[in-house]
Amino acid sequence: MKKIKKRLDKLWSQIIRSKGSCEICGKTEYLNAHHVIGRRKLATRWDLRNGACLCSSCHTFSQNSAHQNPIWFDQWLRNNRPEDYKHLQEKQWEIKKFTKKELELLEVALKEKLEHL
Repeated sequence: MKKIKKRLDKLWSQIIRSKGSCEICGKTEYLNAHHVIGRRKLATRWDLRNGACLCSSCHTFSQNSAHQNPIWFDQWLRNNRPEDYKHLQEKQWEIKKFTKKELELLEVALKEKLEHL
């Protein structure tokens, strides 16, 4: 199941970065896919609402970046994507273990999503 999780991570990242610009500053270079709720939480790991397309500065390096200042990023998400914020608030406590079949179905769904972008 490690291989399919790796493929899912790659598909998720491609879809998030396909937004084409940083959601915070608008830059179009060095885009990263940021997990709002960390990857260890399987219930939201491949949830597209749990992703933000960020340039490397807004993701990691600047003082007000998602990793350097998570409280600031939390407020940014709440103000700029309130429906996603609410969805993640509700889902953050969910415990999820995927079967191999569920992961395969998720992979199909993410591939279809990527093809339609």
